[in-house]
Amino acid sequence: MPARAERAAAEAGGADSGFAFEDLPHARAARSLAQRLISGTTPSRERVRSFRVLGAARLVMGSILLGWFVLNLLSGGGHGGAGIAMAALYVVVVLGQWMISLRTTRGFAWQVLSAVLADLFAFTVLQWIAGRSAQELLLSYTLPVLAAGVWGTLRFTLATAALVSLLLLAQALAGLSGWHAGGELQLLASGFVGVAYFAMGILAWQLSQRLVRQEQRARSSELRASRQLAINRHVLLEHPDGVLVLDGRMRVEAANPAATNLLGMPGTPDELAPGAWDLSNPALAVLGDAVRRLAGAGTRPGSPLQFESIDGVRLQARVQPLRHLPGGPAYVVFVQDMRDIGNQIQQDKLAALGRLVAALAHEIRNPLGAIAHANELAAEHGLSETQRLRMSELISQNVDRLNRIVEDVLDLGRAGARSPVTLQPMRLLREVVAEFDAAIPGRIVLDAEDAQATLEFDPQQLRRVVVNLLGNAQRFASREPAAIRVTLRGTPRVRELAVANDGPVVAPTLRTQIFEPFFTTDSRGTGLGLYICQELCSRYGARLFYRVVQRGQAQGEFVIGVVSAPQDA
Repeated sequence: MPARAERAAAEAGGADSGFAFEDLPHARAARSLAQRLISGTTPSRERVRSFRVLGAARLVMGSILLGWFVLNLLSGGGHGGAGIAMAALYVVVVLGQWMISLRTTRGFAWQVLSAVLADLFAFTVLQWIAGRSAQELLLSYTLPVLAAGVWGTLRFTLATAALVSLLLLAQALAGLSGWHAGGELQLLASGFVGVAYFAMGILAWQLSQRLVRQEQRARSSELRASRQLAINRHVLLEHPDGVLVLDGRMRVEAANPAATNLLGMPGTPDELAPGAWDLSNPALAVLGDAVRRLAGAGTRPGSPLQFESIDGVRLQARVQPLRHLPGGPAYVVFVQDMRDIGNQIQQDKLAALGRLVAALAHEIRNPLGAIAHANELAAEHGLSETQRLRMSELISQNVDRLNRIVEDVLDLGRAGARSPVTLQPMRLLREVVAEFDAAIPGRIVLDAEDAQATLEFDPQQLRRVVVNLLGNAQRFASREPAAIRVTLRGTPRVRELAVANDGPVVAPTLRTQIFEPFFTTDSRGTGLGLYICQELCSRYGARLFYRVVQRGQAQGEFVIGVVSAPQDA
C-alpha cells in the first residue's frame, strides 16, 4: 500500500496499516517486503478474526505435539526430552503470538509472517528429533501452508509449499543415506506429499482471493447502502411536506416530523416503531379508505385526496404506490396543509400580477410619451395645417394602441375558466380555416387523424386561441399553397392541435420569451396574444408550446397539447 494511502487510513481511524514500527528508518523497506509476501496488509475484521482462530488451532496443535512426545518418552522412545523441550517452547511462542493477535492488529503482516516461519522451524526441528517414528507428523505442515495461502500472496504461498517440499525431501534423502531401510518409498511419499501441499496452498490462495473480493463487494455495498439510507433519512426529515411510508397492511413504516405534526401522530419519528400506527385511527380513516381502494383497484393514483385532521386542519394527500418491493408492496403518502398550498398559490398570483403590472406600465409609458410629445409639437406656433394633421394622426394612433392594450388586459381578466364542453373541434376548425383562407384559397390545409375526435374545452375560448395562432401564421407564412397547416392528432380523444407555417422559425434565444406578456416583434402588436392563449389553455388542462419539425425543411409550429388526454391505443 502506498505511504499516502496508509497515512490516510491511519488518520481516518480505520484498520491498522499492518506494520508496527512505521516511523523507523527501515519501515519503508519492511513495508515493501511484507507487501510482496502478504496480500491485504490492511486487515479487515474478518481476516483478523480468522487469524485469531488460526492462533487457537496452532495452540491446540502444539499441545498435541507436546503430549505426543511425552507419551513417546513414557513408552521408552528416544530423543523424548529434546522433543518435549522443543514442543514446550513452541507452545509458549504460539501462546505469546496468539495473545498479541488478541490484543492488537498492529503489525498484522509481521504477525502472519512470524506465525508461518515459527511453524516451519518448529515442525522441521520436531520432525528431525522424532526421526523415523514420526511419519504422521508430515501433516503438521498443513498449518503454515494454509496460513500462507489464506493471508499471503501467490508468490509467498508457492514459496512456502516449495520450502515444505524441500524439507520433506531432505528428510527422505537422509533416510536413503542409511537411517533406515525403505528410504526410497519415503522419498516417493515425500514427493507426493509435497505436490499435495502445492495443490492445497494454491487452492487456499484462490479461495482466499475470492473471499477477499466478496468481502470488498459486500463492504462497498454496505457503504453505499448506509450512505443512501443517510441521504434518504436527511431528505425525509427535511422535506417540508408530510411523508408517510405504509406497508401492505396499512401500517406506518416511517414518517417525518411534518407528517407527525400534521396528522397528530404520537411521539417523534425516531420513537415511532414500525407498525405502531396504522390507518385505522379516526384521523386517518378517509386516507386509509383511499389507499385501500387504490391497492384493490391496482390503478394509477388519481387526483389528490382532501380530508381533515384531528385538529380540524384541512389537508391534502397524494398516494404513490410502490408495488414491486422486496417484502411486499408499499405506499408513499405526501401530506400537505391546504393553507400552505393556498398561500403558495396566492404568492404565485401576486408575483405574476407584479410582473404583468410592471410590463403593462412599461408598455403604456411608450405611447403616452409619444402622445405628450405630439401634443407639445401641435401647440407650437407656425405649424402648417398638414403638420397639425400629422400630430393629430400620431396622437390618434397611440390612443388606439393604448386602447388595444387595455382591451387585451380586460379580456385576460374576463377570460375566466368556464365549464368545459365535450366538443368535436373539427367543425370549429373548418369554420375558422374557411374565414382565413378566403383571401388566398388553398394556403391553409386542415388535416386530422380522426375527424370525430373530442376535446374538453370552451368553444369560444378555443376559437379565440385558434384565431390568434392562425393570425400569427398568416403574418410569417409564404403565399404558396399549403403554406399553413392545421393538424389535429389523437383518437378518439384529441392529443394535439398544431398550427404550422413555412415561414422562418423562431430563433432559439427567443423561444423562451414568446409566451411572456408584452413580448412582440411586431411594432403594431401588444405582445399579449400568445400569453393570453397560454393562460386559456392551462385552464382546461392543456399546454401551449412551440417546437420545430422537419417537413422537407424546418418549420415552426405552435401546439396545444392536451395533458389530460389518454394516449392512443
